Amino acid sequence: MDYNSDRPIETVNQDLLGRSTFSKKLAEAIYKYSGRDGLVIGLFGKWGTGKTSILNIVVNEINNLAKNRSDKPIIVKFSPWNYTDKNNLISLFFRVLKNKLEIDKGEEKKKKIGKALTDYSDALDALSLVPMVGSGLAILLKTIAKAQGAELSKEVDLDVIRNHLEEVLSETHQKIIVIIDDIDRLTNSQIRDIFQLVKQVGNFPNIIYVLSMDRNVVCRALEEVHNIDGSEYLEKIVQIPFEIPTLMKPQIREIFLAKLNDTIKDIFDDITWNENYFNEVFNNCIEPYIKTLRDVNRVINTFQFRYRLLYKETAFEDMLALTTIEVLDPQLYQWIGNNKDLLCSTSIHSLQSLYRDKKDYRIKISNELERLCINVDEAIKFLTTLFPVFEDDIDERNVRCISSNIREAMRVAQEDRFNTYFVFDLSSIAIPRHIINNCIYTLDLNTLMVMITKFNDEGNIEYFIDELRSLVNTIPSERLGLLATAILKRQYEFKDANLASFYVLSVFSKAEFLVYDIFSKINNEIDRYIIIKDTVENVTKNELGVIASFINRLELSYSRLAGNEEYKDQQLITLMHLEELEKTYISKINEITQSEFIIDINHFHMAFYLWECLDKDRAQIYLKETLKEDINILKFVCSIASRWNGTDGSGWSSKLNNYLTYISPDTVYKKIQEFDKRDLYKFTLDDQIKLASFVLNYEKSDNSHGVNEKLAKELVTKWNNS
Repeated sequence: MDYNSDRPIETVNQDLLGRSTFSKKLAEAIYKYSGRDGLVIGLFGKWGTGKTSILNIVVNEINNLAKNRSDKPIIVKFSPWNYTDKNNLISLFFRVLKNKLEIDKGEEKKKKIGKALTDYSDALDALSLVPMVGSGLAILLKTIAKAQGAELSKEVDLDVIRNHLEEVLSETHQKIIVIIDDIDRLTNSQIRDIFQLVKQVGNFPNIIYVLSMDRNVVCRALEEVHNIDGSEYLEKIVQIPFEIPTLMKPQIREIFLAKLNDTIKDIFDDITWNENYFNEVFNNCIEPYIKTLRDVNRVINTFQFRYRLLYKETAFEDMLALTTIEVLDPQLYQWIGNNKDLLCSTSIHSLQSLYRDKKDYRIKISNELERLCINVDEAIKFLTTLFPVFEDDIDERNVRCISSNIREAMRVAQEDRFNTYFVFDLSSIAIPRHIINNCIYTLDLNTLMVMITKFNDEGNIEYFIDELRSLVNTIPSERLGLLATAILKRQYEFKDANLASFYVLSVFSKAEFLVYDIFSKINNEIDRYIIIKDTVENVTKNELGVIASFINRLELSYSRLAGNEEYKDQQLITLMHLEELEKTYISKINEITQSEFIIDINHFHMAFYLWECLDKDRAQIYLKETLKEDINILKFVCSIASRWNGTDGSGWSSKLNNYLTYISPDTVYKKIQEFDKRDLYKFTLDDQIKLASFVLNYEKSDNSHGVNEKLAKELVTKWNNS
């Protein structure tokens, strides 16, 4: 995996930002400068705008211009990172100049300059060894000559040595270019020392200083340490300022997309994305934050690392957007990661949105973002682009949501995937997408039913159903019937993971909608009917309630049974075929009830309801005969119990209004009370709670609200301890 280097470029050929013309002109101006006095040039630009790269090109261009010429300038790159105090910095500066001359050995004039620099540097060293009194430039010092290890002492005047150095520099006509880069990365006190150095030695003849910095950073530093106007101080020192040309957005965009394309081609070979949605994300979530080439490289490098880990379970567009702010606006990134319930359709969000004023809510969010020093306008655009729920919450209509299916695209707005984008942990994905795809494209019917049972046992069946519903348009036509059949044959065992959410659709209902969606994708009505009829003909005892519920929905689409309005778009089969299904179902339930007991199956109430509607006499005979045994009465109460959920909790209700022909509430209450509680083990814990709930509801004087399950559990405990 190759990362985009953040190292400065060295030559014009490497220039991606169109800075070569500017750099060449700057190099030419420096090279052709004919003044004998010292010159200070300032190169100003924000961090990451390519100052060092421009300086590298300038150096190369000056060397090219002076190639094979006797007046070739001496170029010195001075890095002021290691010094102890201001005097030490000045000594270090001249020592660097001297060393550069020794490297460029050969010419007599360079030797002469080198000797003068050595004298001045040694004098400065000596200056640092004795107490400072008055002006450091006019004191008689004892300097230590280091040549050949001899210790020589003599009194010298630093001004005399300085004047001699100036004469040598002037006489030799040797141009020396001193480059000091990254001044804005120094501490405030170090920045002060650098400018005092330049101020003190900046007027040496034939020396040109090129200072690279962020103007604002340096001005603030000078103001803090000097308590003066930093801009005025800077203007007194820098004689010729150059502002780095601002990069145009089209340039940044072109470079970013080119590097992104190279990254994708090199690493990922199976990525898909929505072009319209990508454009929306790029315009609102990426481009506003990327201002420099350094920004581009940092985002691309971080993205390819993160996406390599998560690309099979995340949306390409969303991961790129979030990586951008992770790198360039970490405050916003952290705020998003901490506010899932504000941005996704979670249960908490649904509750909170019931009492929310959109105008006030927008103001509240804006104030919170502003308090965190986050650009509010940019953040709102970012959030409304990636999170449609949030877009609706603040009543924002300026941003268009392109993606039509959040779950299918594995977007961050999908609550089950949200955490994956922030914790780098695929374990938060209940069922990986490649397993879902295996179910859709590969598994045979029996293996698929085994997998569905496994998902249900692990508490992930709702996740599987939701995923399948989001991908229903991708299911191959030849696999539609198989998937619908597998779900119908396992639907009776589905259990809800979160029973306390009163506003959440049950997984049973979700599965029914999914099956309907799958069948609606089968274009030929005959094909749909054949698959459905085959499923009904092979129905087992446990599947009777599921099939009854499905057939009932077909009935309702024709305004039959309890239906009061016809829904043509839901009529999967013709009325003639529906009537054939009715006959098949009656035949199957009559056959099964001859040898099997069905009152304890899941969704018995639906099986009996359809049976009673289509073959009332036989259904009534069966139920009346069954309820002659006391234990069957208790099982019947459990089978028709339904869960209710509300803000005060949840519980069970077994309403007998539709069964008064067969049994009364008084009779049921009496049978439960008379039942020997030592035999409760014959019922599951859930069924024991249903029986206790019936008793408590029956005993209540106010029947407007059901009894909370907590109270029913307490009664069950009491029964078992009696």
